[in-house]
Amino acid sequence: GDNLGVVEKGNTPSAFWMLKYLNSLGRMECTTLFWNFSRKNLCLRQFHYIDLKLNWLDAQHYCREKYDDLATIQSMEDIIQLKNQVRVSGNAWIGLRDHPNSWFKVMGIDANSWRWSVTGETSQNGYQNWFSTAPDNMYLEYCIVIDGAATWNDVNCDTLLSFVCYTGKKMCFVF
Repeated sequence: GDNLGVVEKGNTPSAFWMLKYLNSLGRMECTTLFWNFSRKNLCLRQFHYIDLKLNWLDAQHYCREKYDDLATIQSMEDIIQLKNQVRVSGNAWIGLRDHPNSWFKVMGIDANSWRWSVTGETSQNGYQNWFSTAPDNMYLEYCIVIDGAATWNDVNCDTLLSFVCYTGKKMCFVF
């Protein structure tokens, strides 16, 4: 049988082999794979673009009912996966939000900084992908959208927009 110890060509498992292995475990549902050669690991996360117009809280509820949560993006690898899996039209909600009583210009370690929906915590590695003038909190903007270029912008949470959900906690196979 297949196992994670089998590798091809200089200790580099092929994407085909990994798809075959994950399918044998029942973990495949049209999941796109991202292979990071520099770190020699394989991380899986499936993003879903939902073309319904909801405010941020309703989008969060929808994602939690039908998937895992609003999209969490904590690395450039996540951006690449998202762009390979979905096409964002205009702006779409992701799972990042700030507390209205404590607005911050940068993502930091402060107790009331920008927090991810799925964990309620700030980014563990400080990754951010803000649009050049964001965040600006121009109109009480505490919720975050992603655009087609995968940059982030702050928007009023009551705005009706499409959104991006995700399934599968980030699973990584290290080789």
